[in-house]
This record gives sequence, structure tokens and C-alpha cells, in this order.
Amino acid sequence: MQKKLAFLFTIFILIQSSVSAIERRTEQFPTDFGYLALPLPYIIPGAGSGFGLLGGFNNVQFGGTETTLDLFAIAIAGDIGGNILLATDIPVIPKTFLLDFGQGNFDKGSFRSYRNRRMNSDPDDYVISELSDTKFKFARLTLTLFDRMFDIFGFQTKNESTLSAIRDKDGELIYEANQSFEGVSSSYGFQIDWTDDRTDPQKGLKLIYTTSDSPARNSDSPDYFVQNYNLTSYIPVLSYSTVALNWYRSDATVRKQGNTDLDYLIAKETATCFSNCDPETIKVLAKNRQATNTYGSGGNLGGTERLRSYVGGRYSGAHVESRGAEFRWNLSDEKTAFDWYFIKDIRTGFQLAFFYEEGTVADKASELWQEKRTSAGVGTRVVTSSGFVYRLDFATGQEGGSTIVIFDYPWGTFGQ
Repeated sequence: MQKKLAFLFTIFILIQSSVSAIERRTEQFPTDFGYLALPLPYIIPGAGSGFGLLGGFNNVQFGGTETTLDLFAIAIAGDIGGNILLATDIPVIPKTFLLDFGQGNFDKGSFRSYRNRRMNSDPDDYVISELSDTKFKFARLTLTLFDRMFDIFGFQTKNESTLSAIRDKDGELIYEANQSFEGVSSSYGFQIDWTDDRTDPQKGLKLIYTTSDSPARNSDSPDYFVQNYNLTSYIPVLSYSTVALNWYRSDATVRKQGNTDLDYLIAKETATCFSNCDPETIKVLAKNRQATNTYGSGGNLGGTERLRSYVGGRYSGAHVESRGAEFRWNLSDEKTAFDWYFIKDIRTGFQLAFFYEEGTVADKASELWQEKRTSAGVGTRVVTSSGFVYRLDFATGQEGGSTIVIFDYPWGTFGQ
């Protein structure tokens, strides 16, 4: 850990000297009001289909007083009923202490469990874990200083869910289960934002460090912690465009291994099944549990942030590393107000983006980069004065392509 931090701070000092005397281009606590309302149709294998609605309000005013408070709500109907409520940048002490809080619940949900955690795994070789009665709550408190150039934060999440079934990749039932899970996780960290703008940086450097603890839940579980490092440098090019370079590393350190007896773990998985039990699937899940109990579990690759052409959580392991480059070609930096009934804001930038990423995962750090996967693509970004960054990406890689619509730049972490 000390060697990695020393390395990161050395890079920080070198880049800082090349972009010395950085000044913020804009106000770092924007109070311009903006909103959006979007339909969210969904089809989730193993869980169902339906329709949702997203509403977001940035910098909500109270009695004519401007604030940094952002409010979001998602209502979901159909096979997956539920809702999410989220409040961010609550000014406990304006411009110093900020609080984020959120909660949600779902009648049903699902996630993919790949039979092999390694990078040479078959993209179609996975099962779908179906959840019911899922609830979560989280809170984050941030101390921000020096015009938001330095943050210290703590984050806590509580989750409750029940594993109700295991299905194949087509959603067909493999076996039914009834296993409840409940857990609390905490993470802490800091962020150094030595850039000319927190929302839309064009030059400088951003370093985010987080550490999260995963104590043993029972006598069979491993006791480990995870450290994440996220370093992004921004190099100005042309008149007001940017090349962003990112490096990410996640490492799990096991203090005490969990139970690694495969026969015992198979028997334990079998005990959770009460209908249509499939021995082969149970063995695969037990092997994955054995790997986690031995090495722990760090970050993952795939989804909206890293290796964008792959599905979320496609690759995971005790050690994860990725690097990427993105050219953000600013076509306009003029302020333009827009109000289209379902969305209202002030556009401060419009960009085309071209990106390339590569990443690797392994259970042993020495095996990183023995195999890797890549993604490349193109996208657009609309930057607004309220703090939204509307991002549309088209990415392609060894397993096909994906389209991403989200409201932030890539390569984010809890420190963003």
C-alpha cells in the first residue's frame, strides 16, 4: 500500500509541476436549477420486464434560497416493482460538509454469476441469480476543502435480500432456493482534485483512494479488505479540448481465509435448494465461493465505467487493473439555456469523445496482464451548469458491443 501511494503521489507531483498554478474555471458549488424526467422501459433476464420513470432535480431551491441539494426518484412498475429515492450534496455545512443519502426496495431483481471469474471465461457460461424482497440504504458524509480540491469521505451501505431462484442464461428455472442475506459495508477514502473544474476538467489530475472492509459474516466467510486507486490526468489539446488518461487498480487483501473445503461448500449450496436442484450448477457456485474464500474479491470490469463494451461485472477477481484513454473534442463551450418540457438546464459544453480501454483481472497479483480484454468506441457528452453530464457511448470489444446512456463521465468511483 505504501509503495503504491508513494508512486501515485510521485506522479501527482510531476503532473502538478507541468500544470502549476491551476485555477478553477467555474464555480465549484453550482446552484443553477435543472431537472429531467425520463421513461425507463426494461427487460431483465430472469426477473421480467416493465416500465419505470426517472425524475431528477439539481440544485433545488427553498423559499428563494439557492442550494446544492439534488433529488432523484425512480418508480418501477411491472414484473419488478419498487422505487429508489436519492438526495445528494445536502449542505450540512454549506461548502464544507455534504451529505448523500438514499434508499430503495425491489420486489424482484437479478444478477449474473459467471461460472469462471477469469478473463478466458465463456461469455455465455453464466447463471442468473434471482432475488426477492431486496432493500438497501446508504449514506455518505464528505468533508470538502480548498474549493473542492480535497475531500475526505465515509460511505456506509446496508443491504437485505433473499435468493429465490437460479436460472439459466435464457431465464429458464434451474432450481428454486430460499436463502436470506443481510449485510453492512463501509468504505472510506479521499480525493485530490487538482484540476481546473471538478465537473468538466480540461487540465490537471484527479486521484481517488478508497478502502472498504469486508469482515467475516460467519465462520465460513473470509475476512478481507479492498483498496481502490483511481488516477486520471487531463491534458489540454487544441483550443479547449482534452485528452484524459486513466489508471485504476483494485486489490483484495485477505486477513483470514474462509472455508475452502469444496465438498463442504457443495453441501452448503445444496442445502439452500429445495426444488429442481442441479448438481452441476451447485458445484460451479461452490467453486466460485471457494475462490472468494481463498483470495477475497476486489473490483470488477464491465458496465458503464470500465471496459464499456462488456456487461456489468463481466470480469472480477481479487486483483483488478485497467487503463484507458479518451479524447474529448469540445465542439462548443457557449452557455445555452434549453427547456424541453421533460428536461431543463443550461448547456455549457458539447463534446464528441473517442476512447480506448484495456483491463485485466486475476486472483493472484502476479498473474495480472497475462490476459486482457479491450474496448473502444465513440460517444457524445452534454455538460450542463447544474452538474449533469449527459453521456451517450457506443462501445465495441471482443464480445460485441453495447450502448450506454448515463449522467456522468466514465471512470468514476464513490469519490466522484
